[in-house]
Amino acid sequence: MKKRVLIIDDNLVVCKEIKYALQNETTDVYYALSIHDGIEQLTKHHFCLVIMEIHLSEGDGMELLKILQLFKPIPILVISSKTGSEERITALKAGAHGYMEKPYDLEECLAHAQALMQLYTQLHTTESRCYTLAFGMDLIIDPVKHLATLKGEPMNLTRKEFDLLFYLASHAGQVLSREQLYSAVWREEAVYNVDESVKSHIKSLRKKLTPTGKEYIKNEWGVGYRFSQEDEEQP
Repeated sequence: MKKRVLIIDDNLVVCKEIKYALQNETTDVYYALSIHDGIEQLTKHHFCLVIMEIHLSEGDGMELLKILQLFKPIPILVISSKTGSEERITALKAGAHGYMEKPYDLEECLAHAQALMQLYTQLHTTESRCYTLAFGMDLIIDPVKHLATLKGEPMNLTRKEFDLLFYLASHAGQVLSREQLYSAVWREEAVYNVDESVKSHIKSLRKKLTPTGKEYIKNEWGVGYRFSQEDEEQP
């Protein structure tokens, strides 16, 4: 799955400069021109890095830093139009993991970003994910509480259904075979018919996901299943 980076800055030129310099075949870069848009993006996608301006015309960037601490752990690289060690120290204490002053050297900014993404990847491997997954406001999956909600209402999933949904969702976009799903979800438990057991649980999950009107679990004929995130593209 591609890494995702979010830029929060009300300067469109800065957003596009960093976006097109950082985006490649393994990294998708999104941008938000306001605090509200930035928070909305964070509820829709899972990012491995946030690059943000601390001085935003819409509101206090320091407050935004504090809000970001409420989300799952994400490295934050602050870029600031104000100079001085006092603000740098304040930003780092508020939760920033890196700090650069404008005008910054683009290559140095990219090096900071790559280092923070690499650290995040090393500390948060796919198998160790235990944070809440949110797909818009429709589907939210909390592995700590072992609870999935659909449009704000509990889905009432069995243990196997929840584990299967979480595994599919945490590998969104990746095609998984029935054997892979069985190995990850059923582990050492013996199942008489692996294919039919996985198929029946997928069928049950799809039925319980029907109220959203979205087809989250897609068939890849002859291969397996893929969890589909909708509305992922940004112009």
